[in-house]
Amino acid sequence: MQTEIAAAIKEFKNNERLRFGIWIIIALLLSYFLFTLNDYKTQLYQNHQNELERLAQLQDIAKQDEWVERATKAKILRDTLETKFWQASTQGLAQATFQKWLDMEIAKTKMEKAYLRIESSSAVPNEPDLTKVTARLDANFIIKQLSSLLLATAKSPFFVIIERLEIRNENRAPRFTLIISGYFELTNDI
Repeated sequence: MQTEIAAAIKEFKNNERLRFGIWIIIALLLSYFLFTLNDYKTQLYQNHQNELERLAQLQDIAKQDEWVERATKAKILRDTLETKFWQASTQGLAQATFQKWLDMEIAKTKMEKAYLRIESSSAVPNEPDLTKVTARLDANFIIKQLSSLLLATAKSPFFVIIERLEIRNENRAPRFTLIISGYFELTNDI
């Protein structure tokens, strides 16, 4: 092993091209290392600048004193909206309550040949305590009666939404179909 090392050293001392090649390899490795180190330094500097900008933005936001006021207003708005939900302990009671309200409003308008059907009750996505009850009303189209029903819907203190209103002419007797939905908060009052 020592003879091989001694032979390599002797060759290195005697061979000028070998020495020149090894110095070029060393210079290339050093320059690669320096360039890599410079890139790393540049990346660290950029990351640091980005973090400083984010910190400045967060400090600006933290200095704003409207957050408590905004949170209070959002809570008041949420509480107001929550009072507009119908209340029921089950989906079945929600359907019955909605049907009863619609029956009363239809009776007030004295609609002729009105057919009311509660179509479905479904949970509202991402809101486990809310359910949507949908009903379908088919009746003869008399503008005054339909206007009264739509006005009652608009004046309702609860969430009632007209999803679709379709007026058609069947055998010279105009009829309409109204798809209407109510939103209920399911409570555990039982």
